[in-house]
Amino acid sequence: MLGWTAGFLLAGLVFGQMASGAADIVGDNENTRDIIARMGGQTGLTDAFLATLAGLFGMVAGLYVVASVLRLHGEETSQRAEPVLAGAVGRLRWAAGHLVIAFGGSVLLMAACGLGMAIGHGDGGAAGAVLGACLARLPAIWLLGGLAVLLVGAYPKAAVASWAVVGTCLAIGWIGPALDLPQAVMNLSPFSHLPKLPGAEMTWPPLVILTLLATALTAVGLAGLRRRDVMS
Repeated sequence: MLGWTAGFLLAGLVFGQMASGAADIVGDNENTRDIIARMGGQTGLTDAFLATLAGLFGMVAGLYVVASVLRLHGEETSQRAEPVLAGAVGRLRWAAGHLVIAFGGSVLLMAACGLGMAIGHGDGGAAGAVLGACLARLPAIWLLGGLAVLLVGAYPKAAVASWAVVGTCLAIGWIGPALDLPQAVMNLSPFSHLPKLPGAEMTWPPLVILTLLATALTAVGLAGLRRRDVMS
């Protein structure tokens, strides 16, 4: 988690500096401008560039969350979990130790990213908006984590499918705007439902709904972990 956080902070600093010169980077390339507008919104090139970066960092943080949750599955299949659970440690407590690192770590990652982007961008007035834009990606990140918990807890043999889901979201988010995919396809990714901050108007319902879905998936997954036999 510390390594990921340091990486997000440094990357945020670098790309935040680039945001101030987004117009120079893009130049007169209309195709690139259109792609950035589809990814980050229509409210100005700089805001769209920052929103695009926040979205891309959010999708990468989704990889971190899924990898952290799947450590539960790795502990189980390698038979390291069984002797732990045979003692005084309950299943939910064992799982919680991993999930705090997964879900809590994602907050730390996106906060570090937002802080780095704000410092790199150098616009003190926009610092809060940039940090908020990064944190607004958390519900979609948590939804990917919740799905991983569901698979690990209730359907452990299908746990590896978590990578297929997060990989699909990455492909949609990164390649979809360049290919100008239909909105119905883009909507398959939870990140497509989030407001394109900074610049766009803040809309709370998508964030609340995605958070509730992530909570429900996590709860069902933990209930499944509590009931089923641990692999041996």
